[in-house]
Amino acid sequence: MKIPDSTELADAVLAGDVDLPRDPARPYDAPRICPLCQRRMIVKVSPMSWEAACSRHGILRSEWLEL
Repeated sequence: MKIPDSTELADAVLAGDVDLPRDPARPYDAPRICPLCQRRMIVKVSPMSWEAACSRHGILRSEWLEL
């Protein structure tokens, strides 16, 4: 799957326009569903961070969020 160069997802989340669905029991878990289009995202998890990529809206990284 080709990930677009779009920053639409990151811009919406960082601006506060869209909330990430979070489980209160697991606040640091990566999102699996894009909050903009409700499609499944590709998620890469490492011990210190995660990266979620939507096929239409681009990438969101945990370093960009204040967790």
